[in-house]
Amino acid sequence: MKSAANRANRFWASAGLTTNRTIISQASSLSARSIFKSSMSTSASPAKDAAAHLSVKSAERLAHLDKSGTVFSEMTALAIKHKAVNLGQGFPTLPVADFIRKAAVDAASNECMIHQYTRSEGHPRLFYADKIGRTLNPMTQIITTVGATEAIYTCMQALVSPGDEVILMQPFYDSYPAAIALSGGVPVVVTLKPAVVPANTSADWKLDYDELRRAVTKNTKAIFINNPHNPVGKVWTRQELLGVAEIAREFDLVVIADEVYETLVFSDSPEKMVKFGKGLPGMFERTITLGSVGKMFGVTGWKIGWCLGPEPLIRSCWMIHQFNPFAVSTPSQEATAISLEAAMQPSSTFFADTAKLYESHRDRLVGVLTRANLTPTVPHGGYFVLADTSALVLPATSATTANPKRDFRACHFMTTDIGVTAIPPSAFYERTPGAGGDVPGRLARFAFCKSADLIDGAGERFSAYFGESAKKARTT
Repeated sequence: MKSAANRANRFWASAGLTTNRTIISQASSLSARSIFKSSMSTSASPAKDAAAHLSVKSAERLAHLDKSGTVFSEMTALAIKHKAVNLGQGFPTLPVADFIRKAAVDAASNECMIHQYTRSEGHPRLFYADKIGRTLNPMTQIITTVGATEAIYTCMQALVSPGDEVILMQPFYDSYPAAIALSGGVPVVVTLKPAVVPANTSADWKLDYDELRRAVTKNTKAIFINNPHNPVGKVWTRQELLGVAEIAREFDLVVIADEVYETLVFSDSPEKMVKFGKGLPGMFERTITLGSVGKMFGVTGWKIGWCLGPEPLIRSCWMIHQFNPFAVSTPSQEATAISLEAAMQPSSTFFADTAKLYESHRDRLVGVLTRANLTPTVPHGGYFVLADTSALVLPATSATTANPKRDFRACHFMTTDIGVTAIPPSAFYERTPGAGGDVPGRLARFAFCKSADLIDGAGERFSAYFGESAKKARTT
């Protein structure tokens, strides 16, 4: 505990707070309140650790990050090395619609001005009409960002002062705590828990509102909510969101509503998508809504995201954005605007058709996992499936990871021995021993934003492995 407090002291001092002893003391005292550990050295393989050298001139704030890189880099490299079917990272391998590709061609075909800087706040044509069900002033209530990841970072830099706390619901997207830490803030974690283990559907994962209320202190500035949720696939009901809204209103919190998967809600969801800044009374004024064309159109390489909200909050975000990317690729914004104009026509069925397509791929992957005796939690939104891997018999140690956590060993084993790559969900939990209980260790996250051939290929790998295992068992 003492060393964690010392690390916090060094961090706040590096942020220029050496004379502000009150804030430093407050920050240090928070070490028991879910301050993230400086790194996750046990997550990396010995080879990765040996190669991960940082300059001695590096800022101390980097101690809050894993010098080996993200879990996605780790598992993708392992998948390539072992020629595994990669269902880990969430980039689609499905064909991009003709009208979207044509929009990109048309935008790039402009002779001059579309290839120059556009407004720092965003390309004027890209108004995100009706994105939160109300008329927005595109000049003052919207910022186009370099994907939703920049939107997350920009929000934290704009809103969080050293010592401020931001509440996360674990499992969480791993950019959240990194952005908070880099702003000098403190991530404080509450836990989504399945009501039954293994969970049948994503609706089985619940938030304890008493735990959420206890997490709020005088230092709490904001709260993240992800809907539909990555990695669980939970589509929050209106009643559940109202519980979060009540606490946000009571304690005057800013809500960061990460809704990048908003168009991927499936027919068996208990409720339709409820947008936090639109559907809940009094929430627009305190909510920044984040979105991404990468998820919406399956073009993650375009890196077009956005922040939407009330002018004072958006202006604060723009103050950071103007000195970070300044402006985002104009041709990509033009192509996004053309695509949105087409997809949002009353006669267009694009979003409904895309949701049906992804739902069919979800069902395909659920079938593959079920036949492999991995128990899937059926998601109601997004494009990931959590599956219980308890039936896998794992070796006591792994040659490719020093991480003792079961989900890391399981995902490495599936990659090296079976030939299918998934992501270990404990990477989406805080780095304290026992975070999330035994739940993350049982699970693996698989992506179904993939072609049918790729999903079927994973099924063939599972069948070949378990068939061979059964054959060996019969002969011994």
